[in-house]
Amino acid sequence: TARIATVPLATSVRLGSGTIRSSLFAASDESGIPDAVAVQMADIFSGDIDFHRALRKGDRFSLVYETLEGDGEPLRAGRVLSAEFVNNGKSFQAMWFTPPVDGKGTATSRGGYFNLAGDSLRRAYLASPMEFSRVTSGFKMRFHPILQTWRAHLGVDYGAPTGTPVRSIGDGVVEFAGVQNGFGNIVVIKHNASHSTAYAHLSRINVRKGQSVNQGQNVGA
Repeated sequence: TARIATVPLATSVRLGSGTIRSSLFAASDESGIPDAVAVQMADIFSGDIDFHRALRKGDRFSLVYETLEGDGEPLRAGRVLSAEFVNNGKSFQAMWFTPPVDGKGTATSRGGYFNLAGDSLRRAYLASPMEFSRVTSGFKMRFHPILQTWRAHLGVDYGAPTGTPVRSIGDGVVEFAGVQNGFGNIVVIKHNASHSTAYAHLSRINVRKGQSVNQGQNVGA
């Protein structure tokens, strides 16, 4: 016979730190930090650091994160509570802040990450159009600006396996979604009166012209 038992989970807080020698995930593995926590940290600082192109050997990080345990065994990672990342000698900090509740028990605002000066880490634009993962990490895969220009903006070539999700770096409206000579499948997103971004050489397009998109939304592959 077999039965499924629900184990009550207890939340504990752990500390972790590491120094990057080959990749972020190699450093987190060496420190015993779960992948989910490393990805969270990359997402927290995604407005300031392009983890695909800006990581340097010798960069270091330290963080405090929750872990959920059952019978004393860690089962899954929880939220990153605070983090510091030193990239190319520049230090970035983040603290999770839970807003107070009103008299009805409703949170007055959404929780989020802030630096030590109290500024929100949410930026108008993400530093990279790809989520950071083991598939897209590592120093072996270097990215170089391509020589082509598009509307006077330099393009940046990201190398990743076919099918890797591509996300909008900011809120906006799809201005074009289709095929253009020299760019293959391409999505152009208009963010405001002066800013547009283009996502070219896609294997798949997941949006249509005129569609509103949010920051981080999947637009193709």
